[in-house]
Amino acid sequence: MLKKNVIRSGWCLLGLALSACTLFKQPAAPTETGSSEAGTATTSADNPYGSAPYTPPANTPPANTAPAYTPNADNSAGYVGNYSPVDINAATHTVQRGDTVFNISKRYQITQDNLRSWNNIIDNNIKLGQVLRVKPAGYVAPAGSKNTTTTVTTPVNTSSVTTTTSTTTTTTPSSSTTVSTSKTVSIGGVRSVSGIEWQRPTAGSILQSYGGSSKGIDYGGSAGQSVVAAASGKVVYAGNGLRGYGNLIIVQHNQTYLTAYGNNQSILVKEGQQVKRGQQIATMGNTDAKRTQLHFELRENGQPQDPSRFLPM
Repeated sequence: MLKKNVIRSGWCLLGLALSACTLFKQPAAPTETGSSEAGTATTSADNPYGSAPYTPPANTPPANTAPAYTPNADNSAGYVGNYSPVDINAATHTVQRGDTVFNISKRYQITQDNLRSWNNIIDNNIKLGQVLRVKPAGYVAPAGSKNTTTTVTTPVNTSSVTTTTSTTTTTTPSSSTTVSTSKTVSIGGVRSVSGIEWQRPTAGSILQSYGGSSKGIDYGGSAGQSVVAAASGKVVYAGNGLRGYGNLIIVQHNQTYLTAYGNNQSILVKEGQQVKRGQQIATMGNTDAKRTQLHFELRENGQPQDPSRFLPM
């Protein structure tokens, strides 16, 4: 009897336990379709900043695209430089339309630095009608030696060439006579350099050698002392129009070399006259100088050279 009661009690306890489990059981969490986490993950895969990708308006050009260049209508014709022929033996050039420091120096066969230096040109600025030196101070265009006839040269140069041409026709015989009858003197021997025979232009000691601010040699002596041509050639200048040189004579020996004789007391030759080496052309003096002297220069293609390289010293 007791055994049956125990079994019955066990079954009752088991039933109560099952009822309690059923009573306190938590309902399952509801299932939702398309959770926010899934949506965020999908968006993040495309845009790490968590927002929808930016789409620029259709009419906005990309930031790195520059607008197309449209040339100025006024400049459509372009710049035209002036490369017309010139007289390379001329001493000056008048600036015309299209001229630049570059094409002027190129046409006259000189350097741009020399052109700027001879005319105090700053930043390559030149003006229409401006007269520029295309040869160094002291140079005078050889008479009748124009290489090219052109309207680029100044009217002054053109008239000078015309006058010289007519003068050459009438005076050449007398010049030749002067040369043949003139006495020549050799001072200090003769030296042959660059196909030319050179000699000292005067006797006396050297007061100032070539170098520094001196573009030549200053010879000392007495007033009226003889000054002779250092080499044979043609007198292309005889006058006193160049400051600092006084009574000056320039003799052209060929297309490369010329010599200058300054501060003379008197000039004994004329422009266009042919002279021989050793022929007297002037007397020593002190015009435009503080002492009696001969200022002598030797130039190669217009550039001063040390006369001691050419003359017997």
